[in-house]
Amino acid sequence: MAKEVSIFLENKVGHFEKVTRILKMNCINILTMSVNDTANGWGILKMIVHDPEKAYAVLSEEGVSVALRNVIALEMVDEAGGLNDLLVKISAVGVNFNNAYGRNIKGNNFAILILDVPDYGDSVKKLDENGISILPDEKVYGNL
Repeated sequence: MAKEVSIFLENKVGHFEKVTRILKMNCINILTMSVNDTANGWGILKMIVHDPEKAYAVLSEEGVSVALRNVIALEMVDEAGGLNDLLVKISAVGVNFNNAYGRNIKGNNFAILILDVPDYGDSVKKLDENGISILPDEKVYGNL
């Protein structure tokens, strides 16, 4: 199951760099990410990294406000309309999501859609019951 590393990040020079420096020093590769401004100079950095548990541990040790969350990773065809085709299927089974972002896979004809859903267990069940497969960790983290 895919895990997202989420960081509450102050919007000040050097704060984002501190996170990437910690990850670099610990040989943790960022596979995809999203940064969102929330309010009053703060934002949320969401990342899929190749070793989320290690990222969580090293960032926590350095005093970074970090959380580890389950997210849903789905495969889509990497071509015009691939995202739309997948969203039609997701909508048809009644899965709603709060946030989403993607990742292309080099050398393959697929991409990954990461979904942050309000009810992880119910969403996984709906997708599974309707033949929409959640990607195994090997594909999510790039160990193809």
